Amino acid sequence: MGVKKSSTIISGHRNPDIDSISAACALAELRSRLGMKGVVPICPGAMPERARFLFEKFSVKPPAICTDLYPKIKDIMDTSPPVIAQGTPLLDAICSLSESHLSRLPVTTHENKLLGMLSPLSLLSNLLRIGDKSDNTSFTGRRVFSSPELIVKVLAAEAINLYDKSKRQNFDVFVAAMNLDSFFQHLPADKPDKTAIIVGDRPDIHLMALNVGVRLLIITGDRPVDPTILKEARVKKVCIIQTKFDSATVIRRLKFSVPVEKSASLMSTAPLSPQTRLRDVRKAIFASPEDVFPVQSAAEKLLGVVCKSDFDNGDPYRLIMVDHNELDQSLPGAEETPIVEVVDHHRLGMPPTVLPIKITCDIVGSTCTLIAEMYRQNGERPTKEIAGLLIGGIISDTLLLRSPTSTTRDEAALAWLEKIAGMKGEDLMHEMMSIGSLLVNSTPSEIVNADRKDYSEGGMQFALAQVEETNFEQLHTRMDELLEEISTTVKSEKLAFFGLLVTDVVRENSELLAWGNSEVMGSLPYKPAGKNLFSLPGVLSRKKQLLPQMLGVFSDLGQ
Repeated sequence: MGVKKSSTIISGHRNPDIDSISAACALAELRSRLGMKGVVPICPGAMPERARFLFEKFSVKPPAICTDLYPKIKDIMDTSPPVIAQGTPLLDAICSLSESHLSRLPVTTHENKLLGMLSPLSLLSNLLRIGDKSDNTSFTGRRVFSSPELIVKVLAAEAINLYDKSKRQNFDVFVAAMNLDSFFQHLPADKPDKTAIIVGDRPDIHLMALNVGVRLLIITGDRPVDPTILKEARVKKVCIIQTKFDSATVIRRLKFSVPVEKSASLMSTAPLSPQTRLRDVRKAIFASPEDVFPVQSAAEKLLGVVCKSDFDNGDPYRLIMVDHNELDQSLPGAEETPIVEVVDHHRLGMPPTVLPIKITCDIVGSTCTLIAEMYRQNGERPTKEIAGLLIGGIISDTLLLRSPTSTTRDEAALAWLEKIAGMKGEDLMHEMMSIGSLLVNSTPSEIVNADRKDYSEGGMQFALAQVEETNFEQLHTRMDELLEEISTTVKSEKLAFFGLLVTDVVRENSELLAWGNSEVMGSLPYKPAGKNLFSLPGVLSRKKQLLPQMLGVFSDLGQ
């Protein structure tokens, strides 16, 4: 959806129409002008073909399609957390961890793939492997997996002579604390190329190391190296580095020259998906001993991290409802999203809110009329492109001011917008109606769900959908398959009734294709025109003409 934390989403009803989509986009523009930050209009479902035409005609980017409003991991995650890159010596990784003030940090490859998480707890676990004879690489063991260049970095050393400096290998580390003969006998004779010697100002040990052919000689205390020793080291390709640290400090630091991804302190962890709903993982997150969780894409790329505290930092976004106010007409998840404003022209059926909200609900034929009036009330003038969208919303919802829902306010808003857009609503209506017929180009499921609204009355659930056409020919041609789809929907959703209102906008009449229980069907106040088909002469509005009749039917049956 592309929604950021603290965004305000503006959404029409599910199964969106031109009025609701245009209203959402125009209101987002107005709210942004008036200082609201992070306003994001969305399209709650597939965009109708005529709406898509409208946005293309006026060169307005369509809003992103959204299928639910449930807060997800992506809505609360930190997209730019501190990250430890592979190849970082463990010492630097620990410094990054300390500076981050987080309980653990992700370690990634150069391609940003997650390798694991580094935490103080995992470091302590590695440290406590004292006496584990099976693993000489623990913090108390002799062996160190590293490279000359990483060791130089960790020891803040000067590279006197380096050979194959990036090569990573196991080093068996020895401290020259004995006399020459004893120390020589202490060294393994079979693997000098894996040996590192820590020594101070002892030329005899330096020379012996060169003769043996050790891999690395670490000179402590910033002691000078004899030029003869250095010359011989270049010949025998023995690495020599010089550090100001004493031997005890060098021993402690060496273990932290290991590349972080090779450290036993790196913990594997199951990453979260950005699309996971917060409600689905909240319990598991709070039951975990960890506080920081990586988030990974389907391509296994690290996207960010989520902390436990992020779950309690308030709601990630807020909702402005346009062209509806009932939760069952909104997207799933609206019940978990704070509603801060409603702009609508339908009956009120919204739930109570915790805090006061702004409500603009009035008796007009189109929500876009209310939005146009809000522009004028705030001394704002929409752009030519936004004016075009608002015109499309008004003429589609009022059927070019022919619908009985139309008012003089719709007429006045349309006239004002026509001057701004430089075109007549009648011309735009003609263009929009020439766009492909829904009954010709869509599946039965798409037809009955394209502009569907659900209602509840008298303890029963019912749905009304509407399609606008220029004649009834395609309705009669496809009536059997549409009836089958409607009956299947009624049974699967346990509805008492489903009506598909097909409106002939040219002749200003409608026909109703319906399916429901026998009581409802027998109570319909309309003249039959065929099997499950009823004639509704003069009916253009679902909201003002069909819905009140159906509410009356259900109210009577409920009594």
